[in-house]
Amino acid sequence: MVKNILSVLIFLFLFSFLFFVANTYLSNNQKTLINKKKEIVLQKITDSINELPILINDTNNIIEFNPGFENENNKIKRSFWKLFEK
Repeated sequence: MVKNILSVLIFLFLFSFLFFVANTYLSNNQKTLINKKKEIVLQKITDSINELPILINDTNNIIEFNPGFENENNKIKRSFWKLFEK
């Protein structure tokens, strides 16, 4: 008898807890708070983007480092099975 009453109380407590959490989370007040926080974050992002400095293009008359380096083919041919021949 006590076991049944205890299980019913636990069920009622769990159901009421889930109901109040869902009711609070899905309320219109909570939705407006979430939207306000999203707008604040978006405003901070746009402000920080607008404050970024624009860098000038200073790539005129640059020195190209070793242009012939890319044309060299010094690849070493490697084979796994040749290791066993020695």
